[in-house]
Amino acid sequence: MERRQFLIAGLVGTAAVATGVVLWPGAEPVAPFSDTQQALVRALVAPVLEGVAPPEVVEAQADAVVRGVGATIATLPPGSQAQLQQLFELLDQRLALLAMTGSLTPILARQPAELAAMLAQWRHHFLDTLVVAYQGLKELILATWYAEPDHWGPLDYQKPQWPGGRG
Repeated sequence: MERRQFLIAGLVGTAAVATGVVLWPGAEPVAPFSDTQQALVRALVAPVLEGVAPPEVVEAQADAVVRGVGATIATLPPGSQAQLQQLFELLDQRLALLAMTGSLTPILARQPAELAAMLAQWRHHFLDTLVVAYQGLKELILATWYAEPDHWGPLDYQKPQWPGGRG
């Protein structure tokens, strides 16, 4: 790099910072929660919530959980949204799915027991990326489930009461 190019790059960078222009990768707006992403989350609801509630209750409320996950994702910072978007895109691509799960069978064509086994494998995988993917998906679904006060009963959790009876 010539001295002139270095000085120009420095001036442009300084001007960008001075005017508040930030060029940060991944800060672009993220696409809304698509139908494909909703279907992927819907397929994972039963395996993630296995043992949390009876299967018929989970099935009856799965669509509400998917809507809640979409709403939760919309509140996340853009970087986290972009990472989840990328994970959903990978789960929808056959070759990426083969690398991540060892199978070309689409997520939507798998039985809940197969999905539970896949998630269990990710939970203890040697690649931290898959462990983080497991934790993120599980936390999103569980947080959405337990955000509903009707699901607090089995936990014997009571909403905190504020002093003065407000709450």
